[in-house]
Amino acid sequence: MNQKQIKTICYAVLFILGGLLTGCELEEDVIQKNAYRERLAIRNSTFEALSKEQPFVQALSGLNKGKHGKGSFSGTIMEAQYGFTILPDKAVVIEKEGKTSYTFQIVRETPDSTCFENLVIHTDNPGSTRAFIVKYTPEVPIVPSVTHESFYFSGAIRITPIEYNAELAGKKIVCVTATVMMCDQSWSGSGSTTPHVATQYCNNPNHLFEVTTTTCDMVAGGGSFGAGAGQYSGGDGMGGTGGGGGDGEPGNDDGLTPPNPCPRCPDFTTVPVLEPSEPAVHCDKLKELLKSAAVKNAIRALNSEQVFGGTKEKGYNLALNPQNKLIATEVPYQSTGESSVRYSQSAMLFGGIHCHLFSHFPMFSHDDVAILSGFYTRYNYSGNNGVPDPTIPVHILVSEIGVYAISADDVESLQKLTSIYLDRKNKDDFRKELENAYKKVEKQSFVTAESYQKAFLEYLKQYNLKFSLYKADDDLTKWTKLALNPDSNTNIHNSIIMTNCN
Repeated sequence: MNQKQIKTICYAVLFILGGLLTGCELEEDVIQKNAYRERLAIRNSTFEALSKEQPFVQALSGLNKGKHGKGSFSGTIMEAQYGFTILPDKAVVIEKEGKTSYTFQIVRETPDSTCFENLVIHTDNPGSTRAFIVKYTPEVPIVPSVTHESFYFSGAIRITPIEYNAELAGKKIVCVTATVMMCDQSWSGSGSTTPHVATQYCNNPNHLFEVTTTTCDMVAGGGSFGAGAGQYSGGDGMGGTGGGGGDGEPGNDDGLTPPNPCPRCPDFTTVPVLEPSEPAVHCDKLKELLKSAAVKNAIRALNSEQVFGGTKEKGYNLALNPQNKLIATEVPYQSTGESSVRYSQSAMLFGGIHCHLFSHFPMFSHDDVAILSGFYTRYNYSGNNGVPDPTIPVHILVSEIGVYAISADDVESLQKLTSIYLDRKNKDDFRKELENAYKKVEKQSFVTAESYQKAFLEYLKQYNLKFSLYKADDDLTKWTKLALNPDSNTNIHNSIIMTNCN
């Protein structure tokens, strides 16, 4: 491999982890397509699932020294001494060369919005288990990546070993090296894309690479690493290493000289784990809809080839009855047309569900968007203590490419819709813009559901309408928010950012 190739990889790493690395001495045995990658596996899991796997139970039993029982993080010495709580809903498991790491996101009682933290439990085969807190401090806002359901990170990393051995307090320098797995594989599996944090979908070893960072601290006892003591994070405190291995002398900062050789310098492999701290604004409402058997039955009744191939659209009114219970009632046949569904005028109506025939575009029409304004102005909001809320009205579409929902993010967008429809020319332009966008999609050589999603979202952006678009899964159990990818380098295969409603 020549120097030009090595430099190219260095620049890609620096683009995502600019603050993380101050040097880029990636050795050939790190970046070449060698056999170790064939022995690396990344998978997602949860604490509940891992608690049924014997290797994880054994690893946890060596760390969980609290009095609350095996298989629970509650009240452990780790949490008590280091002041965190583990989020158990997502874990990333990395198996590499006979070693396994389990990474969880952790939170503090007093959150710090400038960073996020992970707990890494690392086991060697056959034996020892260690735990580390990894703190990630972004230097630029974290940007979700639709590729492999990942994100771009640029910033600093700091590692804190979990220590229980009191005799080490104030006596030893502990250096720890983290190997962070990155990926530049596109969804197609063969091409390259902007580097992002590696996930379980990065299954092409030719597109996996690693970035190392070493932290050295004086063990100050009780988990208080770096408190009043010197600290080395490689590269002037930015978390990067010069040598990529962490087994030499990474440097000298505030008088700390790491031992060489360093028998107590563990290393582990991980990836940043970060779940959205808050769900998208409409997620709670949409999840409640899917808890209703009436709503699910209505969607299923519309989601059939027989309905899509009919001569008239069908629909259901979404309303609250006098007892404030959600109901879905079918729109009468005489209130439907070849391309229309006339919903009820009831003041309890807050939304609707309808279908598009095969002869129609399989994404929302301009009138499908505009109806939200009508839902908003008619609905009496008795279930919301009489307070109007533009995020309550919802319109659901069932088409051949999936089940979608739209809802307004603010009242200004609904008012803008009303003003557009009050002017005939503006209304005609509004209609033609979307129809022309869909016609352009149909002229493409390869048309996907994402093609229509992108066209619709770009249309909303063009009119500065703040509406959120969601897609339900096939089992009608969850929603995913769809948004345009802000990355200017994106292409048609990764133009949509998908965020799960957790």
